[in-house]
Amino acid sequence: MDTVKQHLIKQLPNVTANTEITEAIAELKKYQLLGAPVLGNNRELIGFISEHELLKPMLNNSYFCDGAIKVKDLMRTDVIAIDANMSIADLAERMLQAQPKNYPVVEGNKVIGLINRSQVLSALAASYLRCQSVS
Repeated sequence: MDTVKQHLIKQLPNVTANTEITEAIAELKKYQLLGAPVLGNNRELIGFISEHELLKPMLNNSYFCDGAIKVKDLMRTDVIAIDANMSIADLAERMLQAQPKNYPVVEGNKVIGLINRSQVLSALAASYLRCQSVS
């Protein structure tokens, strides 16, 4: 079975705790992602920011003009990271539970990518088709 490393999204936005939220939104849009890992100085995982966390402050700030908001004020810090060598099947099993749809992928202490439900489904579909061609 394939591993997460074979199917992850390698090109990620550079979102840090000090990124201003409109910059974070622009980065998510640029990479066509709904969320991204928040990285420390050495690409270590320190949080996760998604459109969900950005929506309410953008709504409030666009109305009240409260000033600049940083990602560190909104990011989730209870992030579940996935090891790059985890099998796609194990990750799919995990996704069947009440887990997130997006996972930062780590190798050692560094974020090397992101994997989401779409990549997992694509990997499983490819495996399914390989099985069909054998039988």
